[in-house]
Amino acid sequence: MNVEECPKFEECSAPLCPLEKKNLEIACWYPEEGICKNFYYGWIQNQKKIAKKAADTDKYFTHEMLKINCKLAKGILGLDPNKPEEPQLEKWFESHPPKKELTELQKKIITDRFAKYREKTKKK
Repeated sequence: MNVEECPKFEECSAPLCPLEKKNLEIACWYPEEGICKNFYYGWIQNQKKIAKKAADTDKYFTHEMLKINCKLAKGILGLDPNKPEEPQLEKWFESHPPKKELTELQKKIITDRFAKYREKTKKK
């Protein structure tokens, strides 16, 4: 599918489009800009979270930053467009390490714990 074939193409204002793969690596996104409403990738979900939590909408995020599975805390900041990008990116990734993935055993333990809790609350 190309961009023009997207059902939301006419009303879309998202500068980062999943259908424009070449542009994703060079484009940037500011928290007040549009977000794709036709696809559900993890980085698009991160855009939605950042749009709600960003401390400064004059700072931008790259696709690379949006793809990382890290904690997106209230007050998150992007990169300053008036400063060189590389040193800022390095610092940003250092301060936003990826979340650790749970092992299958850890997932099972959590799932079992929730199941027991649900059973306990149903009995009350």
